[in-house]
Amino acid sequence: MFKQFLLVAAIASLTSATSTKAYCEHVLERGVSAESRSVSLHSDAAQLAEALLDDIVTWLSSNFDLPAIRQRPVVEFASKKELARLRARDRPFSQGFMESDGQLAQREVVALYDNETRTILLPDDWGGSSPADQSVLVHEMVHHLQNVGKLKFDCPQAREKLAYLAQDKWLERFGLTLENEFDVDMFTVLVSSACMY
Repeated sequence: MFKQFLLVAAIASLTSATSTKAYCEHVLERGVSAESRSVSLHSDAAQLAEALLDDIVTWLSSNFDLPAIRQRPVVEFASKKELARLRARDRPFSQGFMESDGQLAQREVVALYDNETRTILLPDDWGGSSPADQSVLVHEMVHHLQNVGKLKFDCPQAREKLAYLAQDKWLERFGLTLENEFDVDMFTVLVSSACMY
């Protein structure tokens, strides 16, 4: 518990020390282009994601029946429009992206995992400092461990159940719920992750 507290405190201090607003203002004063700011902010978020990965893997393997595989995924960022386009493109195929909002077409795409390239795609606005942002990374890391560990499922959507359960349990550590943070209830998770033949 103390280790978890230290992790959250370290993330909070890192985030407050390098807040997006302060960083952007500093960059603007130096005359750097918007594209460079975006790349730099993504770099900061990617570094934060990378720093969290080992702790997330350890937490997942100790709380769920997942292998403690240290092989890291690639972490990239994309616009929400691009995430939605990728999900729509890949929906007909069962082995591509597993979206963190399940198979429900009416929900906004939160993040994606690509099995083939072992890549987690996070939205451009992912900062990583909030428990909700971290839970998205937890969800996608479940898919990465399922993929790299070559875990078998009756159907592709069955993979989502464990990812949502892990995400909800991560949020619970901070007094939050999946339903309040992402408007996803457990009944919806059970129905959307069921194999319907």
